[in-house]
Amino acid sequence: MADTTEKRKREEDGDYQPGPDAASAAAKKPRAKKLVVPSTSVGSCSLNKKDFGDRIKDALRLEKYAIQRMRIDVAMDVAFFRSFFGGNATITPPEYDQNTAVVVAELNSAQAGIVFGVSKIKNGNRYSTYHLHSMMVVFYPPTGKASCWVTI
Repeated sequence: MADTTEKRKREEDGDYQPGPDAASAAAKKPRAKKLVVPSTSVGSCSLNKKDFGDRIKDALRLEKYAIQRMRIDVAMDVAFFRSFFGGNATITPPEYDQNTAVVVAELNSAQAGIVFGVSKIKNGNRYSTYHLHSMMVVFYPPTGKASCWVTI
């Protein structure tokens, strides 16, 4: 009984330090498991988001004797194009479907950073760094093919 009143007095004074049994009890609690959210991928594409970003980063690579490809060819469907570029790009025409001949999505540097991640839109070496300036995706819905053009 005296032990608990002494403990309360130390808690009120702010001098209370939990004993080793209290710390070990807190450490033994199981961690909450992360909920696995099923991917809500809409449509299909020949490249996933990481591979798409890697191709953009490769286009910004500086090499001594080679010119890099600034065009990336991708196969995708309308649903994937709409979900991937829909909210983060300027799309012309605004209304399109499977029968539209050509759809163009324009992204500036900030928009491309949101879609692909900021680490994928810059590259270089110790002397200079290159940042993506703009990106244009020309999508042909009837054939399901897209050409992505990047500029530095």
